[in-house]
Amino acid sequence: MQTPVPPNSLRLNVGAFTTVVELVGPGASPQSWALPIGVDALWPASQRGEGPSALHVENAIQEVEDQIQRLHRCIPVGSRLVLAFDNLATMQRHGIIHRMADQRISLNDIEQEYQLLAARAVGAPSAAGSGFDDARGDALVLILRECMHHLGFDAVHIDG
Repeated sequence: MQTPVPPNSLRLNVGAFTTVVELVGPGASPQSWALPIGVDALWPASQRGEGPSALHVENAIQEVEDQIQRLHRCIPVGSRLVLAFDNLATMQRHGIIHRMADQRISLNDIEQEYQLLAARAVGAPSAAGSGFDDARGDALVLILRECMHHLGFDAVHIDG
């Protein structure tokens, strides 16, 4: 019986001001990139407590897209997107990480979290109280959403 070959993994470690991306696969040397995007870098410090404005969200989307576009051609088809478990600390509500099942979060679930972020950014009453315990969770949602959309992933797998 032949052992299945594990897929390539695009591993994200999202820091405060830098996201380290590493492509790891069987039989290949790892490649890595340090992108100047992070959970404290996407909007001004004055916006972190109350959440970003709609303009800050739009600017952050453009910034993240600009940084990840160069990765697209480097990622082999069939790769998995993997996030370091420690990064999830910002995506909690009352100590619970929502929308995670079987050590993965689907694109649809990330998109729903992004829609809540966008609604809060424009002051929608329906989104009141939907924020994370740590305001940096919004930045992580935006980074994950853009990576998943533009790099072709349908889920992010949690490592560790």
